[in-house]
Amino acid sequence: MGSVPVENTVRALRRLAPGASLRTPRDADVRMLARALRKVEPGTLARCCPAEVARVALADQVRALDRASTGFFGAGPPEAARLCAGPGLRAAALAWAEAVGHRALSDFLRGVPPVASADDGRRAAELTVAALLPRADRLPGEVGSPRGGAILEVRGIRVGPSGFRVDVDADPPVELTAGPTLRALWWNGLDRVTDDLGYEYLILAKDPAGTGTVRHWCHPRPAWGARVLRLESAGYRGERLRLSPAGAGTSAEVLVKAQLTVRLEA
Repeated sequence: MGSVPVENTVRALRRLAPGASLRTPRDADVRMLARALRKVEPGTLARCCPAEVARVALADQVRALDRASTGFFGAGPPEAARLCAGPGLRAAALAWAEAVGHRALSDFLRGVPPVASADDGRRAAELTVAALLPRADRLPGEVGSPRGGAILEVRGIRVGPSGFRVDVDADPPVELTAGPTLRALWWNGLDRVTDDLGYEYLILAKDPAGTGTVRHWCHPRPAWGARVLRLESAGYRGERLRLSPAGAGTSAEVLVKAQLTVRLEA
């Protein structure tokens, strides 16, 4: 199950319900980016904080190199500490960075001053958000009173000490399997959770239960005084078979922007 787009999480952070418990990033650059994301969008983060974005992107790509090099050379010191050990290792690291598209790392290995790109900014935003979010609360509690539609049906809401879980049945509508001819149809889960007070909630994790039900772990607990949660669907995806001869075997997005409601118990 895919994660929530970083733009959605940034918006939710700005309108977050009371009682949220966010983590404090250990890295100073990430803390700076967290402050910046309160005002700017992920797509403009590289223009707003180019130095911080460049350093965060480079550190992320060096970690990826560490993971990749472990498979080739076995466990050992971080690859960042061995890059200057010899021209052979540096050339191998540079070839790998170019092959996977890690431009910040390849520039670093060439001695080129880092320049943050829009892609670096988006990745830095994703890393910053991940450093802020608490762990998903998986403890069940009280169950609310759900209402759903014919396509998506809310099975219930379970409230835990610091958040809640929403379970949604997601049977694909029959009409989506006609016309473009989709198969292996699956639902992307919820895209946004708000309440009748105007607050938003973080979707920390979501995964299918293997039975047509998708579970979503949200943070924090529903705000005091909130009576209704509004749940926005993220749409369906499926394998496209006969849209055109060239389109066989590719994926197609089927937007189903349904809004469900869950009435909270007093």
